[in-house]
Amino acid sequence: MPHFLTQNAYDRLLADLAGAFITAATSATTDLHDELVKALMAANVLPSVCCENYGPEGLRVVAR
Repeated sequence: MPHFLTQNAYDRLLADLAGAFITAATSATTDLHDELVKALMAANVLPSVCCENYGPEGLRVVAR
């Protein structure tokens, strides 16, 4: 099922994803996966496994 973003959010996500790629491509110590995760988190795009961390009051901090 598609998820629709506002144009501003979509443009920001594209810019963040492109920035993540450039950052990882130009640095030997930066992992592309980690940079992409950061960009997706900034857009509030999270995997379904994160659902349990949300409740009626918002985000809970879960100890690792």
